Amino acid sequence: MDKDTVYAVVDIETTGTSVTDGDRIIQVGCVFVQHNQIINHFETDVNPLREIPAAISRLTGITNQRVRHAPLFDDVAGTLYSLLTNTVFVAHNVNFDLPFINAEFSRVGYPELGIAAVDTVSMAQILLPTATSFRLRDLSGLFNIEHDNPHSADSDASATAELFIFLFRRLRALPMITLERMIGLHPELPRQTADLFGVAQRLNEAKPRKLPDYLYIKNGLALRKPTPPEPATLAEPQKYPKTKKQKQRLMPDNLEWRPEQAKMMNYIYNNYSAADQHPVKQMIVEAPTGIGKSLGYLLPMAYLGQMGRPVVISTATTLLQEQLLDQSVPLLKQIVPFTVNAVLIKGSRHYLDLQRFATTLKLTETSKQTQLLKLRLLVWLTMTTTGDLDELHLATYRAPYFQEVIHEGTVTEDNPFFDDDFLRRRDQQMAQAQIIIVNHAYLSEHALDLGERLQRPYLVVDEAQHLADNTLRQRRTQVKFSQLINALHHVQRDVSREIGPNLLSLFAEDGEATLSLREMLAISQTLEHQLSQLVGQLFIRFLANKRLRNHNQIIEELISVEDLRQQLDQGQSIPDIQAATDNLLAALGSLRQRFDQQQDRFSANERYLFEQVDTQIHQFDDQMVRLLTILEQVRDHKPASLFWLTINHIGDRNSLQLASGLLATEGFMRQHLYAGFQPVLLTGATLFSSGRSQYVLDQFDLDREATVTHRMRSSFDYANQAELLIANSGPNLSRVSPDDYVDYLVAAITKTAGAVNKQTLVLFNSLSVIERVYQRLVGRTEFAKREIFAQGISGSRERIAKRFATSHGAILLGAASFWEGIDLPAEQLELLIVTRLPFDSPERVFVKANYDRLTAAGKNPFYNAALPAATLKLRQGVGRLIRTPTDRGAIVILDHRVVEQRYGQSILRALPSDLSKQTGSIDEIATSLVKFFEKKPNKPQTPPEV
Repeated sequence: MDKDTVYAVVDIETTGTSVTDGDRIIQVGCVFVQHNQIINHFETDVNPLREIPAAISRLTGITNQRVRHAPLFDDVAGTLYSLLTNTVFVAHNVNFDLPFINAEFSRVGYPELGIAAVDTVSMAQILLPTATSFRLRDLSGLFNIEHDNPHSADSDASATAELFIFLFRRLRALPMITLERMIGLHPELPRQTADLFGVAQRLNEAKPRKLPDYLYIKNGLALRKPTPPEPATLAEPQKYPKTKKQKQRLMPDNLEWRPEQAKMMNYIYNNYSAADQHPVKQMIVEAPTGIGKSLGYLLPMAYLGQMGRPVVISTATTLLQEQLLDQSVPLLKQIVPFTVNAVLIKGSRHYLDLQRFATTLKLTETSKQTQLLKLRLLVWLTMTTTGDLDELHLATYRAPYFQEVIHEGTVTEDNPFFDDDFLRRRDQQMAQAQIIIVNHAYLSEHALDLGERLQRPYLVVDEAQHLADNTLRQRRTQVKFSQLINALHHVQRDVSREIGPNLLSLFAEDGEATLSLREMLAISQTLEHQLSQLVGQLFIRFLANKRLRNHNQIIEELISVEDLRQQLDQGQSIPDIQAATDNLLAALGSLRQRFDQQQDRFSANERYLFEQVDTQIHQFDDQMVRLLTILEQVRDHKPASLFWLTINHIGDRNSLQLASGLLATEGFMRQHLYAGFQPVLLTGATLFSSGRSQYVLDQFDLDREATVTHRMRSSFDYANQAELLIANSGPNLSRVSPDDYVDYLVAAITKTAGAVNKQTLVLFNSLSVIERVYQRLVGRTEFAKREIFAQGISGSRERIAKRFATSHGAILLGAASFWEGIDLPAEQLELLIVTRLPFDSPERVFVKANYDRLTAAGKNPFYNAALPAATLKLRQGVGRLIRTPTDRGAIVILDHRVVEQRYGQSILRALPSDLSKQTGSIDEIATSLVKFFEKKPNKPQTPPEV
């Protein structure tokens, strides 16, 4: 390959994926590129002399009738062979297209093409490291490449050619130092794809390019310069716009006026701006979907923060953090007449450690996956200003390689990348920002530190319904004994393995180092024996006699602190395990001294082997610290602490885990989360289970007298947009057998979802029930032409949700996370079926322990915990249906307890008051669904202005 190479960009359509099984080419598209310009085209249909499957025809638009009079491959082979000879073959997934074409050439008597080949999928993965998808259709959309007929060979070849031109230009635009590091990795990419790096290097050497102003070189890496904060635009604080007219004057013309949003803004500003008149109260604001919650708190907080007090905004997930930074904050900047700087903060392990990454580049790498990750990171460093690995959208984020390069939270001045460190950059930006966006997990871990560093800032907790669970989760300590024992196995292997390099052979001439290594080996074996004994003792005492209906089910067993303390006093000596761990670290320290003194005599791979052992021992120590933390809690017997054992199934003692956690947030959040801030503002779309709910105050650890609450009205017209249909009969859920219950659900879902061909979400409480219902539904003739997706069966939650959103008339069976956090507006979701009221299983460890705690306090667990929690979850589930003012849909509840039990009225009162409610048999519900979707909606009413 050189500057004059002709690249033949090829795409084929086929009857299937296997030539050996008789599949044939039905269309060939070829676009020729030279000097980064398209110079020629070739395309033809091909008669495969066999039937084209219906699925292929639907995908490609190529029918049997269309190819009936097309040339055979024998007829076009000569022309195609001539055109491809002396070119470089390029394809989007070259290891499919080139072998298939070569097999067809061989079949008709031509030799296989012996030309070089390049894969644009791999090129895109490397050169576009932040892309969310590498499908040709998605990449075409990303770069506005004309691609009118996906899965048509001529259209795909043209789109791939445009993509190849763009990618090659992107490759040439990389700094020379980056190209050199990429070549130096000697990556194994499909075919000759890696040779393009050398082509780009030679072209750039012939015509040198100046390093762009936004890049700089540091210690052999090309890095992006950090983005400076925006300069202040106004010196004097601006007056808050209290009236409608003042707000509208600031708002962009394309922004809809939302009365409830304006009320929310004023509630917040008035509460926090009157500190000189009365004590500021803590605040809870329920802001339903559609009123513009994010701007509802951002605008008043921006005005409040003009005097120098920043605001920390905490939300549930890193994805929601990014939405706030990328969508809500830019909108805020358009509105307010002063500068607003915002920064997104995550835990240290979300960031790349430049020194650790640079060290790995020196190692010979045989893993193709790791080679690809290194290439992507090299290119990404010329793009990122944050070092946040979430920018890469990698499913392999948890690949072993990332444990070698993620940041561990500390950086010292002797670090060669001290001034460039992404964590230091993050902290510098935080000191200059008016808005600091964190997630609940980070807040739970760092709240007091944030409060001290930022001198008691404001605190807004968005998606506050998740705060208590996140706080409890962060306070859990869990030890997997298998991880401890596996770490010891790795140490023993690397010290003394018989085949391959080991540390004993590396230090064979050093008697002192050999002594340390043999001591490490003996201690690790002793520790393994001690830990195995502890596992056996815990298993025999607490789990061996469990009687279960399902032998393979995961077991969580609550352990009283007294029983656990007694067992630990009688069993394996914990001080002995601690002493052995200390001795292991001491032996490693002695070996480290010998290694550092002789480091120059070791190769990069030998140094890497030592560092691996060092890492394994320190990871083992980290896990041991967790174990000792739990044991200290057992000794101290803190009343709020909970202890439990988990095992994958009753016969698998190797999967044993010991865990401890905080049982309730009572007293904890006030002391450990809110104490460093101004009085907290908590907001979310679904927070209250009733008008004056003590439950939400308990969850947030707030005092009623010191808290002001507001429930904003929904902007949706539920009377016209939705209808609730409730089954008034069905099986007795406390007595029905599992088989009969599944029969009922299958029949009910078939009648209701089968009555209307609408996008349908069916919500369950159990994955095992989903599996059984799914197996029955897919065999139903009523759903023969409808796709059915099931959580735990059809792929990951994200994959299922994405496929469902682009389907028509599909049915999705979901549990747990599908009750909330999934946004399916308009025709993406029109029918919601709730199979059962979402009460928590009383057998779950935390639920059982919490119910016991409430009972001991003289409270009724059902009315103080179970009912409000189920009501909130149902509200969240119902909230999946109507997402915009123009959405329309129906809700079906198959659990007749809603109308039969007294608490059902309490649940129904928590749903939108203007939501039309009907009860009836399953047949009557099916008829009502047909009528609802046949009826034309009334013209939406404009909500009254405030």
